[in-house]
Amino acid sequence: MKKAIYLIETVAMAALLLTGCKGNKKSDNTPKKEITYRSWDYGTEGQDNEERQLIRAFEEMENVKVNIVENVGDGNFYWDGIKASVANGIDLADVMMVPNLDWPLAAQYLYNIKDLANADEEFAKVPAAVRDACTFKSGIYAIPARMNLQGYFINTKLIGSTLGIETKNINVNSPYSVIEDIVNAAAANPNVVGLNSPTHYIDTMASVLDPTGNLGYFTWDGEQYHLDEEPFIQGVQMARELFNAKKTLDAYNDEERLELGLDPELDPKVDAWNKGKLAIRYGATYEIADMLQSNTIGNTYRFIGNPGGKITIIGDYYGIYKETKEPELAYKFAKWMSFGLEGFQKRMEIFDKNEKVINTLPLQNDTKLIDKYFELFGSSTDMSGLEAAYEYIQTKSMVEGVKVVPGYLSSRQNKKTGISITLPDSSVIENATMFELLNSCVVFNKNIADYVTGPNNIDTIADQQYTKWMETYGSKYE
Repeated sequence: MKKAIYLIETVAMAALLLTGCKGNKKSDNTPKKEITYRSWDYGTEGQDNEERQLIRAFEEMENVKVNIVENVGDGNFYWDGIKASVANGIDLADVMMVPNLDWPLAAQYLYNIKDLANADEEFAKVPAAVRDACTFKSGIYAIPARMNLQGYFINTKLIGSTLGIETKNINVNSPYSVIEDIVNAAAANPNVVGLNSPTHYIDTMASVLDPTGNLGYFTWDGEQYHLDEEPFIQGVQMARELFNAKKTLDAYNDEERLELGLDPELDPKVDAWNKGKLAIRYGATYEIADMLQSNTIGNTYRFIGNPGGKITIIGDYYGIYKETKEPELAYKFAKWMSFGLEGFQKRMEIFDKNEKVINTLPLQNDTKLIDKYFELFGSSTDMSGLEAAYEYIQTKSMVEGVKVVPGYLSSRQNKKTGISITLPDSSVIENATMFELLNSCVVFNKNIADYVTGPNNIDTIADQQYTKWMETYGSKYE
C-alpha cells in the first residue's frame, strides 16, 4: 500500500515537473521587445568595452534585446554612415548618437520626446542649458548622451616654480587677467610657451567679456548672433595680438618648435604639455585621462574653465527615430545610457572596475550621485579643479553651438562671405568661407572690425543663414 502511494506521488510529481517545464519553455519563447541602437562609442564586439557592458546590463534588467548596428568606422566615417542611413532608409536605428541636431531635424527624423521628458523627474534635473539645447520650438528632440567641459587647464607646477606665479587661488572664479599674467610671464622665458592657441577666442571670449551675460558660444543668444558687437570684436583682436606676439604655440614655426624640444612627429600641443613646456592648455575634460596617463615627469594640473566667464559644455546627443515602434522603451534605454540615475550608477561601477576613469560627467543634479562621482573620479595629486568648475554648470554655462544650433555649421564654418582675402604670400582666397575669414583675422593679421559693417557684415550673413534654415526646415515644426 505504501508502495502504491509512493508510486502515485512520484507520478504526480513528474506531472508537475513536466507542467513546470512546459510553462518555462513557453515563457522563454515569449518574444522579447527589441530596439535597434547605433552609436560611435561601443567599439567592436571583440573589444567588449564599457558601453557594450552597459547595454547588456540594460538587456538583463529589462529582459529586452538591443540590436547593435555594427559600425564600419568612427569619426567622419560614422557620421557619414548615419547620414546615408537616414537618407536611404537603411539601418535606421530606434536610438542613435547624432553628430548634431541640424540635419536630423531638417530630415524630420526625430521623435518628439516632450511628453516622456516632461513626465520624467530625472530629466528635470539635467542642467538647464543642456535641456534647452535639446529643445526645438515647442518640442524636445534629443536626449543628452555625454557631457564634458571645455576651458583652460593650467600647469600649476610650471607656473609656480618656473614663472614664479602663485597658483593656490587660481580657479574658475579668477578673472581673465590671470591668463594674461601667465602668458606674459611665459613670453619672457625661452623654455616655456604661455598658451597653445588663441583661436578659441572666436567662439568663447565674447561670453567672457560680455557685461550683460547674454552672449553664449559664438555670441549666440538663443535667437541670433552678435558678431558686430564689441565683446566679439575685442575677443578676436585679443587673439590676433597674442598670435602676432608669438605668445602661443601655434604661432611657432617648425624650427622654433624643435628649439623648444618638441618632437616633430607628435601633436605639438600634447607634446609641449607632457614635457612641461606649456603653461596653459585650452582643451576639454575628455582629454584628462590621456593627460594623467602621459604625466611621467610629475606635472600638476588644474582645470579652471573660462575664468570670469561661462563654463562651456560639450555635449553628445541621442535621437529617437520618429517612427519607432517602441518609443517608451527607446527613451528608457537612451536614458539608461545617458542621464538616468540608475544607468549612470552602473556606468560608474563598470568604468571604475575597468578603467578607473570615466567618459562623461554626471548629467543630472543629484547630490549623492555627484559626490560618488567625484569620490571615484575626482581630484588627484595630478589634476584638480574639476569639482569647482562642475558647480558652475547649473547657473553659469553655455553649450557648444555646433551640435545644437540650427544652421550653425554654415553660419560658423561653410558659408561663403563674398569677401576675398589676400594672404601674406600675396595669394588670394576668393569668396572666403566664414571659417577662412575668421581664421585669417587671428593668424593672418586681418582686422575683424573691417568685416562687421557694410554689405558683407558677417553678423548679417550668419543671421541670414540661420533665418534661411528656419524658413526652410523650421517651418515644419510647431
